[in-house]
Amino acid sequence: MSHSSRIGRTELLDLSLSLAVLAFAFSIIIGDSDVPGADILFISAIGVGSGFLLHEMAHKFVAQRYGYWAEYRANRMGLIFIITMAFMGFIFAVPGAVMIRKDPYYMSRFASPHSDGFPLDPAETTAEREELWISLAGPMTNIVLTMLFFSLIKSGIVTGGLLMGVAYFGFFINLILAGFNMIPVGPLDGAKIFRGSRLVWAIVGIPTILAALPVFFGVRII
Repeated sequence: MSHSSRIGRTELLDLSLSLAVLAFAFSIIIGDSDVPGADILFISAIGVGSGFLLHEMAHKFVAQRYGYWAEYRANRMGLIFIITMAFMGFIFAVPGAVMIRKDPYYMSRFASPHSDGFPLDPAETTAEREELWISLAGPMTNIVLTMLFFSLIKSGIVTGGLLMGVAYFGFFINLILAGFNMIPVGPLDGAKIFRGSRLVWAIVGIPTILAALPVFFGVRII
């Protein structure tokens, strides 16, 4: 049983609001101005749109594939905080998250009591496996986009100007998001992936975090 992959009106509003706030906030940072120009806003919107929007939609669609109800909800206070921080010269973005709820009918198919000495409840092991892949979907989307933007930069197809700015910012924002989200702490995707499979986290998370570290410290890597 699966839920429709449609985006509802409330979800669309929350996504649009989050995208607009993030694009404006990052444009202040990268443009080094309280009133960013149209070109900076465009670069920021494409980078944030790919890094944030596709990350959240990856979580949503994979969750729906497993039979969950899943919709993005904005964090209004978080969005206000993002704008405030941008004018202070830095950003720690918590714009919202995909809310996920399992269909009760789906869960009832697996429910069975167990006690010490017996195998784990199939519902528990299934839920853990699903959480692993749902959580991995977001960072993996950012990793793929990072490689795509890197390829565009190195291919010579994009030679300069506005499109080169888009490619560079798209590369950096997706690498930062992938690396940050793979940190295995708190509510981050990395914690859920680490809990689901330390091997998967080691294979994907460690190289991603190491690749993102120079960017965190302001080191030019391309």
